[in-house]
Amino acid sequence: MESFEKILNQYEPLIKKTIKRFHYVDVYDELFQIGSIALWEAYERYDSDKGHFPSYARSYITGRILQRLNQSSFVTTEASDQLLDTISGYEVPFLESMIVEEYMKNLSGRERLYVKFVLIHQGSQKELAEREGVSYETVRSWRKTTLAKLRIKGHAMNNI
Repeated sequence: MESFEKILNQYEPLIKKTIKRFHYVDVYDELFQIGSIALWEAYERYDSDKGHFPSYARSYITGRILQRLNQSSFVTTEASDQLLDTISGYEVPFLESMIVEEYMKNLSGRERLYVKFVLIHQGSQKELAEREGVSYETVRSWRKTTLAKLRIKGHAMNNI
């Protein structure tokens, strides 16, 4: 693997883009440092047998930035909605899984199932309905209550 200096140079635009995506440019320096540290940790912990480094690094950086935002009064509903976008489509590394678990604390078993099957593993609502032996409309109701609770959680974390 390349030296970390080259990796940092290569991934600096990704860190900047992630910060801008969450609209927290007022704390840019702090978040850039967190993103750089996250890149270093991803660089150190990367195992080529478990996937490609670019997606691993992106998810690690995003997870660490979201973790910091969740620890502060910066977090908004938009950031919580972006968390759902972030976790969809690739494996969730440890830090992001901690954030996901924090958001899922107040969800019922069915709502957790919805998050894991549809949002994280990208299964369809129809597949989930068939798998669980319920109607498609039932799964849609799980989606509705899940998203409502996640938005409420985002507001609550904003007021901490």
